[in-house]
Amino acid sequence: MSTTTTAPAAAPAASAPFRRGPRLSGLTWLVWRQHRAAFWTGLAVTAAGIAWFAYQRASMMDYLNGIGWPNPKLPNWSVGFERYDSLLSNTSSALGLLMPVLVGVFLGAPLIANDLEHGTGMLVMSQAVSRGRWLAMKLGMAVLVVTVCTAALAAAFGWWLEPVSKEDKALYWVAGSATGPVPVALTLFTMVGGVAIGMVLRRTLLSMVVTFGFAVTVQLVWASSWLDLGNTVTVTTHDGARTDTFPLPEAAYEMGRSFLTGSGELLGRDSCALGIEQAINACLDKKDIVGWSVDYLPPSELSPMLWTGSAILLALTAVVAVFIIWWGRKRLY
Repeated sequence: MSTTTTAPAAAPAASAPFRRGPRLSGLTWLVWRQHRAAFWTGLAVTAAGIAWFAYQRASMMDYLNGIGWPNPKLPNWSVGFERYDSLLSNTSSALGLLMPVLVGVFLGAPLIANDLEHGTGMLVMSQAVSRGRWLAMKLGMAVLVVTVCTAALAAAFGWWLEPVSKEDKALYWVAGSATGPVPVALTLFTMVGGVAIGMVLRRTLLSMVVTFGFAVTVQLVWASSWLDLGNTVTVTTHDGARTDTFPLPEAAYEMGRSFLTGSGELLGRDSCALGIEQAINACLDKKDIVGWSVDYLPPSELSPMLWTGSAILLALTAVVAVFIIWWGRKRLY
């Protein structure tokens, strides 16, 4: 008597995990994994910032629609708008001043300095990776992430500001300077400068401190010079100088004002600052002051000024990036 047995069916092979989308590999994967915490933090902050901008814009538009914007029905509508004015001003400071400093200190300075301090770079290059390729990958990936994040934030802030941008001179010029290409260019220049500082100093903490000073200096220089990039318009009056009211175009930025004499000479505003009206009038007559000379920037100058300044900053960024690659290939190890 024979017995027939049936072999148990083989268990199905374990299926490989299915992954969607492109996958990083090689040096690209290594650099992303090494700095993934900083990159993901930047992307998350960007997404949260854009969502907050959208929420605040919706709240502002509800208020503006309620007062009949752009022809407000309430005489004191500006009192209720102060909250949004303050939010826009503070946000522009965060984008134009704080963001470049933070990115330069916490991403740029340690990007290479940390590897040099702990020997990670030497380990990578022992795997047949050239110095130039390693530096280009680290710098290129950081530049890409920073560009995407800052451009998205600047565009979203410009969308929030646009309905009221010309209502207030400070909003138009100060908050407006944090839209468009300027936050991107300032942040890239500060970050790449921090990378160069870290590569030369080779110590992470010291590099972060020096980069902070560098970033603050960049901000001070930019704040004191970017208005000089515009073409100033000069207008004069001959209706007397006993009143300083002078109609300028909407949202124009006044750069300076001087007394104008009958001979065309310009005198400073303190030339007749005597405090007493009779003394002031006597001074105006004595010096033959016939009106005012006013220098101002028309609103149409803002966009060309921002793009010109950004082009200068990006050119400087490119110079520093070339220095990083050149120095790194010759003297990194």
